Amino acid sequence: MVVNSKSDIDAKAAFIEELLGRGFDEALVTGSPADIKARRGGDVFYFEIKYTAQESSYFGAATLTEWEAALANEERYCFVVATKRNGAWTFHEYTPSEFMEFSYIPPFKIFFNVAVGQEKAINARRGTKRVQLTRDRVMQMLELYNRFRSK
Repeated sequence: MVVNSKSDIDAKAAFIEELLGRGFDEALVTGSPADIKARRGGDVFYFEIKYTAQESSYFGAATLTEWEAALANEERYCFVVATKRNGAWTFHEYTPSEFMEFSYIPPFKIFFNVAVGQEKAINARRGTKRVQLTRDRVMQMLELYNRFRSK
């Protein structure tokens, strides 16, 4: 059996226990707009879990959709860095403004998905949620990134 040491499943479960122990009425793994949605009275809060097994420094990523949700719910959204040492969980919560201080934008990544085998792939899978790469979109991304870098 392969164990994914980067999985955040246990961290999410432990953080839900933490929230319930703090007096939240309910806390659930939701996935959107954040990993965990919790309620205390009539107030709803969102928590995006970032789990690491690293000892001293965590190099991770937050998606643009996570940032979109964070800024749309800024007063009730936290990025949570979760670690487990000697069997005990530690959770550090950051507001979007605080987490922004540790974040930067690398050159944009462009993902691909190509079948491999004996023959060269000729049919690309098109998904309805995917933004298809075009020459024009590459040029727009380059222009935007260069504007960011020049500031």
